[in-house]
Amino acid sequence: MATVDASLWWDPFSLLLTDLENAPLSDDLPSNLVKKLKANHAWFVDTVFLFKPPSEKSKAALDSQLVKIGSHQLDIKPELKDKALTISSYLCLDEVQSYILVERSLKDNNVALDSAVHEYVHAVLIHYYIERQCLLKCTRSILMLALSLGIFSGEGTAIKEEALKLISDGLEKKLISVLQDLLSSNPPEQMDVDLFSLWAEETLIEDNLVLDILFLAYYESLCTCNGETWKALCLLYKGILSGSSNFEKLAISTEALRSSYQAKVQILLILIETLDLESCLQMVHDEIPFRHGASAITLADIQEIEAIISTLNAFETKEAGPLILAWAVFLCLISSLPGKEENNILMEIDHVGYVRQAFEASSLTYFVEILESDVLKESDGPVAGYRSVLRTIISAFIASYEINLQMEEGTLMLILDILYKIYQGEESLCIQFWDRGSFIDGPIRCLLYNLESEFPFRTVELVRLLSSLCEGTWPAECVYNFLDKSVGVSSLFKIGNNSFRDGISQTVETDLPLHVPGLEGLVIPSKTCGHILRLVGENTALVRWEYTQSGVLVLLMRLAQELYFKRNEEVLLILNLLSRMVTFSMAVCFALMDIGSSLHFQSTGMSGQNSMWVVEMISTLVRRLSPTPSGAALMSVAINILAKMLKCSPSHVAEVALKANMFDFEIGDNGSSSESWLLSGKLAKMLVIDCEHSDSDCALTISVLDFTLQFMESGVNNDAVLALIVFSLQYVLVNHEYWKYKLKHTRWRVTLKVLEVLKRCITSTSCSEKLDEVILDRIFCDSSIHNTLFQIVCTTPQMLERLCFSRLIELTEIEGLQLAICSVLDVLFIMLSKFSKDTFSSLPIFHQAVFSSATKPIPVVAALVSLISYSRNPRIQVGAARVLSVFLMMADIIQPYLFGSSFGLDDIQIEDLRHGISYILLEQSVSNEDLFVAVVNLLTSAARYQPAFLVAVLSTKVNEGVQLSNAGDMKLPTNEVLLRSPESEKASVVDAVLHYVRRSNDLINSNPRILLNVLNFLRALWQDAARYSDILECVKGSENFWKNLSSSISKISSVEAPPPENLTETEAQDFGYRYQCQSSILEIMANDVLLQKKLLHAESLVKQVTESQDRIQNTVRTEKSKGEILEDILSAWCGSSVWGNLTKSLSHSEYDTNLYLRAKVAASSVTALVMVKLAHGDAGSLSVSLLEKSRILLNKLRSHPAFSELLAQYSLHSYSAEKERNYLILSDLYYHLQGEVEGREIGAGSFKELSQFLIESNIFQTYQLKYDGDLFITGKDAYRFDLKRVRADLGLDLWDYSTWKESKAIAETMLNHMKDVNSMVFLTSSKLSALRALRSVLTVYLDDSLESKITAREISDQLVFPCIDHMCQNFLDTVESLAPELGASEEIFHFLAAQAELLLYLMISAHKSLPPSVCILVLKTSAAGLKVLSDFQPLVTGSSVSVVSSAVKLLLMLLLSAVKYSCHYSNLVGERDTVSVENMAKISNLSLRLLPILCNRIASAEDCRLSLTTMDLILRNFLTPNTWFPIIQNHLQLQHVILKLQDKKSLESVPIIMKFFLTVARVRQGAEMLINHGFLSSLRFLFAEYLDDRSSSVTMSNRLSNSSDIMEKPKQIWGLGSAVITAMVQSLGDSSACSDVVENVIPYFFSEKAYMISYYLSAPDFPSDDHDKKRPRSQQRQTSLTDLKETEHTLMLMCVLSKHWNSWVKAMKELDSQLREKSIHLLAFISRGTQRLGETSSFSAPLICPPTLKEEFDTCKKPSFVNSRSGWFALSPLGCVSKPNMSAASITSTALTIKTQATANGYHVSQSYFSDTIALQIYKITFLLLKFLCLQAECASRRSEEVGFVDLDHFPELPMPEILHGLQDQAIAIITELCEANRMKEIHIEVQSICCLLLQIMEMAMYLELCVLQICGIRPVLGRVEDFSKEVKLLIKATETHAFLKPSLKSLKQIMSVVYPGLVQADEFL
Repeated sequence: MATVDASLWWDPFSLLLTDLENAPLSDDLPSNLVKKLKANHAWFVDTVFLFKPPSEKSKAALDSQLVKIGSHQLDIKPELKDKALTISSYLCLDEVQSYILVERSLKDNNVALDSAVHEYVHAVLIHYYIERQCLLKCTRSILMLALSLGIFSGEGTAIKEEALKLISDGLEKKLISVLQDLLSSNPPEQMDVDLFSLWAEETLIEDNLVLDILFLAYYESLCTCNGETWKALCLLYKGILSGSSNFEKLAISTEALRSSYQAKVQILLILIETLDLESCLQMVHDEIPFRHGASAITLADIQEIEAIISTLNAFETKEAGPLILAWAVFLCLISSLPGKEENNILMEIDHVGYVRQAFEASSLTYFVEILESDVLKESDGPVAGYRSVLRTIISAFIASYEINLQMEEGTLMLILDILYKIYQGEESLCIQFWDRGSFIDGPIRCLLYNLESEFPFRTVELVRLLSSLCEGTWPAECVYNFLDKSVGVSSLFKIGNNSFRDGISQTVETDLPLHVPGLEGLVIPSKTCGHILRLVGENTALVRWEYTQSGVLVLLMRLAQELYFKRNEEVLLILNLLSRMVTFSMAVCFALMDIGSSLHFQSTGMSGQNSMWVVEMISTLVRRLSPTPSGAALMSVAINILAKMLKCSPSHVAEVALKANMFDFEIGDNGSSSESWLLSGKLAKMLVIDCEHSDSDCALTISVLDFTLQFMESGVNNDAVLALIVFSLQYVLVNHEYWKYKLKHTRWRVTLKVLEVLKRCITSTSCSEKLDEVILDRIFCDSSIHNTLFQIVCTTPQMLERLCFSRLIELTEIEGLQLAICSVLDVLFIMLSKFSKDTFSSLPIFHQAVFSSATKPIPVVAALVSLISYSRNPRIQVGAARVLSVFLMMADIIQPYLFGSSFGLDDIQIEDLRHGISYILLEQSVSNEDLFVAVVNLLTSAARYQPAFLVAVLSTKVNEGVQLSNAGDMKLPTNEVLLRSPESEKASVVDAVLHYVRRSNDLINSNPRILLNVLNFLRALWQDAARYSDILECVKGSENFWKNLSSSISKISSVEAPPPENLTETEAQDFGYRYQCQSSILEIMANDVLLQKKLLHAESLVKQVTESQDRIQNTVRTEKSKGEILEDILSAWCGSSVWGNLTKSLSHSEYDTNLYLRAKVAASSVTALVMVKLAHGDAGSLSVSLLEKSRILLNKLRSHPAFSELLAQYSLHSYSAEKERNYLILSDLYYHLQGEVEGREIGAGSFKELSQFLIESNIFQTYQLKYDGDLFITGKDAYRFDLKRVRADLGLDLWDYSTWKESKAIAETMLNHMKDVNSMVFLTSSKLSALRALRSVLTVYLDDSLESKITAREISDQLVFPCIDHMCQNFLDTVESLAPELGASEEIFHFLAAQAELLLYLMISAHKSLPPSVCILVLKTSAAGLKVLSDFQPLVTGSSVSVVSSAVKLLLMLLLSAVKYSCHYSNLVGERDTVSVENMAKISNLSLRLLPILCNRIASAEDCRLSLTTMDLILRNFLTPNTWFPIIQNHLQLQHVILKLQDKKSLESVPIIMKFFLTVARVRQGAEMLINHGFLSSLRFLFAEYLDDRSSSVTMSNRLSNSSDIMEKPKQIWGLGSAVITAMVQSLGDSSACSDVVENVIPYFFSEKAYMISYYLSAPDFPSDDHDKKRPRSQQRQTSLTDLKETEHTLMLMCVLSKHWNSWVKAMKELDSQLREKSIHLLAFISRGTQRLGETSSFSAPLICPPTLKEEFDTCKKPSFVNSRSGWFALSPLGCVSKPNMSAASITSTALTIKTQATANGYHVSQSYFSDTIALQIYKITFLLLKFLCLQAECASRRSEEVGFVDLDHFPELPMPEILHGLQDQAIAIITELCEANRMKEIHIEVQSICCLLLQIMEMAMYLELCVLQICGIRPVLGRVEDFSKEVKLLIKATETHAFLKPSLKSLKQIMSVVYPGLVQADEFL
């Protein structure tokens, strides 16, 4: 390894220069930049001298494989070594430095090693010179940056210290040495012509840079140029002029000539500056002798310099003339100082001779040449300093030689021309000029006053000089005031003998009124005195009259009359002055427009519209111009003036300007037909003339486009404006590239301006939809416009690079092209984003072209991909990334249209994009945040919409199966691609993203926007995790990934945002971004948890098929291990306060209704102010669109009844004129509103009504902001107000210049309130997203539906209950802040819905029942929310309607959930303490208050079901009928509810309505109310509509086989209808109404609907024991729990109605026999079912009753609550097994198949809660069947008693004893089993009720047995008596310890004693 001097190394200065140029203009520089400055200090001082000559040591070092250069090392490659030695010989550069140069240049410029020698040498030389020049530019930038910060003032900063250190370390001497070295350098001998040209040009550029730095050092007094240095520089200049230096040899090309000329000018100006003429003028002004002065040049120096200057000859070299003149001025000034007599040397020098020589050689023209050259126009050096030097020399020259108007005309005009060119465009010099304290400009000011004294006689010279002096706002106002306050008028006057006022003075007096020539209407009154300025003839003099007249008005009058004189030069100068003044100062613009109303104007007697006279005059001027070069020049300036005036007063100026028809609009008779919007050819012709003949950079085109823009921004909509727009787009945009430009870069000025018009067309929303449609149609469908855009944007970086290195292309042209590309990218972004399927019925031509591979010159997508890598211009990169992002989005949306179109990207282009993105993410994120965000958004867009594209970008090998060329194939599965890609291949991009995740804790505070965009990308990956599993594995495998994200969550939730009004806009955005970061992190977590659960579920599904699924299982295990960390974090959260903190933080609403109201009141106040101004005829600077809206609103206000009342009141107070009263009312209304803004409420009355009308008008809220910034940041689209547009439409920035100024603070207050509302809405929207994400992660994490077993994933009640408490409190706070009369935005309703949704989930997630206190809180919360939202619902419109409805629905669900929990609590058995009683009382009271709200909600179809369900629960559980019925009676729209039964759209509501009616019917008044409102007829309609199709087709044989098809329509109609009728009959008792009902329903049910009775009483057949006749399970009989309940309701109805015996007998006739038969058959089926349990080995379930509803499936999972192995409790599980779920994966079907037969045979089917429920339902049916038969028997017995005998022919059918014995045996077995099993403990209440039911069944069975025995006259079978005796004994013994059965047993024993006499008397029964 060889070691060389460390100074040979340098870091690229091009990068350092970029850092310096992008450095903020502040004292705080980035730390890395400060380090670079210190590290490179030696290079800055020694400059290019540190590029050292060749040395043997360096050459020998290259023979080593490794070279050490300080802390750096070089790996020497042999192929590069030879190149380096070649370059070393070319450049005379050190070999090691040459090697560094070769290595870097070949890498940066992509030049191949095997390319031609000339090519790589050329590339390396260019790289070398760029490094040298960047080094010099760095030094210059350091000085300029330090100077801009005040190098000698304030605290010392790094940049100031570096600048001062450079000077102190001898930078001046080094630079002069470098300059001398450059001027004497010679090229290497072996250089060919091309390389020599390159060397010459680059050497001269270095000369320019060195001289720039030297000039800065002297001009800014960083160092002093002494006599010796001045002489050295002078000799250098002399050498250049004489040709003794290498200048003549170097100037061999156009570029070299330009640089050579620039160097001469620079040295000349340095020499003039270092003469320090400014100090000399100060010494003259202060009369200080030379010896006491501060000049660095001594008398001895002067003598030596004189010797050098005397050798110069201005006649031989014109460049010497200006230096000779400067030397003469210097000598003249110092020779005029006091004590000059003492200096013989000065007296001997003939400075007048020098001046004469300079003048004779026309040296002043050289100054003009300098000012007209490109040196000052295109230089990036200290141009202002150079102009200042020229200003100083001219000022000193004027002062030295007393230049005035009396001197030679040519010289005077030359000096004025120089002054004009010096001040033109240099604001700092103009400010100095008008500053009276600036003595440097004093001589020039004197010259100006001399010119003014001859105004208007000498107009041209004065106007031209003033035009140059008005650069900037204050200078423009100074010029206007200077003219406006003119104290006299000058004119030629013929002198007579009596003209003199006296014989001595030069004062004359006019006897008659004197007309000023050329100014018709301007008359000098008689007897006006004037002073003779000079004689211009024998009897004619130029007189300055003492007549005050505004010089501005004089110029305007001159301009108005020049229209007829056609003297275009003077007209152009005047217009140019006016144009510059109004351009720089709006105050001048307003003053100029108002001049028509001035007293001066009125005194002239000029005609015209006083207020708009100037506009009218200029418009007329434009209208009359002819298509000539001078006409085009005049038009451009005039239109510019009109554009500025249009901005000041849009409505008035637009009216006058359009009326003048300046551009010869050809508007047809068809109104707004598109064919009529044409312009005459005159304007187009003038544009071309202006472009080809004018030197003003296409000023006319720019003016016309600006004028068009201003019309659009002012909201002017008519055919004339549309014609201008169409002309701009279809003529200028399409054709301007073909125009002939004098300066090529001018084309790009036109391009940028017309693109601005295009952009405005797309983004603006006018008040005329038709005009918008026409313009958009042209933009999206005109291929010529599209081609123009594509020609610009389809420029590749390679093309741009070639332009940069081309000597034929100027830098300004390249910069123009780059700006145009940026602008087109913005346009494309907007146009692509604007596409909507709703807007366009088919794909527009524009979109077809964008997505076409045939677009020329290259496809758009290829251009975008390449431009992202163009690092020279970050703005282009940002634009390209944004457009590509939306391109990918649109490709997803419009795929159906993309027939055959393709992206057409090859592997190389994808590779370039990948490297570009990696470089940006890794290197450029710190320096350019917008670029970083744009690229991350690009990745996010690809992840969301084009997965294959993202995979291709992230991986280095593109799978052949993924067709990137077809947009339609972009969504093919892409995981295979990633599986083939090693981690290292995509690590760069992923690592860059993870770098920001690791910094998340810092970024969340410092730059949340950056973090949010990164998180959005990660979220997009997780949302489509199946496609990106490989990437996610890499991400999650990074260190502390989940820990970093979770800590960010905690960090955000620990900081609460202050109120919006206390935040700046940036602070509010940062808080919003933080909440959105929270949202993204929570969503990532939720998606990952769901992914893990799905993978675990997949693992459980593939256990049976391991051979083909090994890879999947490995993936599952990998993912599971990676996901355990997140599982641990979430588990830890479940045991900590994290969930509680998140809930508390995120559920707190930032929404403040009062803040929103204040903004609306402030907006109303401004609206009222506008109306007051309009009533006074003052439209101010309001846009035309806002003005029109205000006028419409004003008319509505005037038609308001309250306004009429006020008019009547004001007429009583002597205000008779209606106009006056209108104005006074509006004025008073404004002050009332302003008082309300300040906190004073308006009292009730007419003004209150009017103020409310204005508040509700929301005139400014129509400007809702459409955010087009970061694509995937939400919330900003919800901004309520577009502040930028409101400000623009008000013209607020211009109020300072008009009568509206005093009201500006009011408008600013309104904007501040609007800003606060925007911040509030943004925070609310951001929190909303986080709140929803919290709900998602809780739902997914705690859900166990995909897991094989229930894990311990739950939040403890101790954590859930506080969360619910926080949620309820925050919800109540939000609700209480709302008031319907104040209105609310949609966001707050979304937030309320999210709060309610999370609260609902928290309640559901409580794994135990909620305590009453929580239920009470939730009930209060729900009630409050429902009440407020119900009040809001009629008031909201638009999209808010659905949001409010959704929130109401969630609240109803929440309320229902709380009521259910409360019901559970109220049904608990046991003694209650005081607290429990109080809680139940609170729940009852809350329920009572809820009833009216719920009654009102029933009117809504969406809320009806939830409301009725909740009411039903409340009525049945918490309130007594005497409390709830009056409320129901008063608030419930019963008729509306009953009609819903007939509404086919409300079928799902029918069961719920019927259940509610069932509850109501149980109260007598309720039953009566139902009857009165037509319930019975609605019930008939229901049955007729949905049951008649089953009439005769329903037979007993298909009783249960078709049950699954029976109730497809409304569920449970029959059963619930029967139940309601049953309840009504029971509650009506013996009333007449009851009789009417009974007589009505019995025939209907048992005659008309007999088939339904038959259907539900039909018993199934038992299955055959014959093996050959067995049916498959799928064909066996099947019923449902719902059907069994329907049967129960049917039997209940039969029992209730049969009690009304007379009506029953009368109506039934012979039908009751059929009912009894069916009842007995069904009873027999129930009795015999259990007798077959062990009969055969092939026994199958007699009744198939699988679960069908979700709730039933849930109860299947619950264990048995009866735990009986007897009767139907043992039999029902056999028929409750559901079919396997065939929707599962096919690979699991065999594993999940249930072997029902084997299971049945072995009785291994487990009992469940559901099977117990089926058995219990069967026994309820049994009870009702027995009860019905008992009632029949009882009635028959009673009739027998009445007639005295038993009529066996008419005695009702009764079941056989064997049937009754079977039921008795089942009851005994079940009760005995249950009592024995629970002998030592208390039986559960549900089981107790079952035991009591079975005892009742047993008792009724024995009653019926007794009837049979007595009727048939038979005795009990002896065997039966013995068996029964044994069973009863066991029963009695088992029930001994259970007291709850004693009453039932006592009753049972009584009937037993009758049926079995003697049995009960036995000892065992006593």
